[in-house]
Amino acid sequence: MSDWAVSIRAVAQMTLPDGRRMAYELTGAAQGSPAVVLHGTPGSWRQLAGLDRPARERGLALIVPDRAGYGGSSYDPAGTIGSGARDVGELIRHLGLERCPVVGLSGGGPTALACGVMLPGRVVAAVATVGGVAPLVPRSAKLPPDRLLTRLAGLSQTAMHALFAAMIRVDRSRPEKALDRFAAMLAEPDARLVHNDPQVRAGFLDDLRHPSPTTARAAARDFWLFARGWDVDLADMAVPAHIWHGTEDRNVPVAHARVIGALCPGARLHIVEGGGHLLLGQIDQIIDSLSPAA
Repeated sequence: MSDWAVSIRAVAQMTLPDGRRMAYELTGAAQGSPAVVLHGTPGSWRQLAGLDRPARERGLALIVPDRAGYGGSSYDPAGTIGSGARDVGELIRHLGLERCPVVGLSGGGPTALACGVMLPGRVVAAVATVGGVAPLVPRSAKLPPDRLLTRLAGLSQTAMHALFAAMIRVDRSRPEKALDRFAAMLAEPDARLVHNDPQVRAGFLDDLRHPSPTTARAAARDFWLFARGWDVDLADMAVPAHIWHGTEDRNVPVAHARVIGALCPGARLHIVEGGGHLLLGQIDQIIDSLSPAA
């Protein structure tokens, strides 16, 4: 992998076996050590544009795909957590990589875990979640009560679509206010990052200004899938799994990390005292934890 080189460029695209389009951004150090990083729900590669500078400084080459229905990637009306992992596998093979680590942030966490179950060996060497969502069915007693969005998702994907569509329209028209409103709901470390890091803030604003026409449908399906039994069993995890989570995470409570750890044999928990949901400032440590020597 050390000789992998590619020009950093605008969003690239590939065609998946079923004809859908998958868009992805290549960012960071062009000849660095590659890793796939999956954005949250909702989102796109733009959400993680703030990783470019720290990745270059640390010699990391990040592949940031738009998950199905987000950014430039086609919506998959039959998408599942497992099918998202298969999409990632196609991207890794398309780029000619082997044994590539996969990191999933927040709503991208389930897909990253599925990669470790479905794509072990030559395709995926290790996986990590950062503030990742745990399986909700069957429900662990360790988890706090579901929030309103999750409860609504369990009742109606259609209602979730309508809600997200309305939110996205408002956010697109007033992205600065939308981001400040979002930051006000975050833990203090996350709010400080969003307010004070120009690249992180610019990335989130860019994401709010450029939603895909299918972002609302994709977000509704994500939440609908989270509220149901996954189509992959974490007991079948076949690669090292590292579960990173901040104790102050308000979006996805830290109990989710402990549930994932209990379900996933050999998973290593990295509980960050005082850490929030994003942990973007620790991306190098997170990817370093996926190396064979870690």
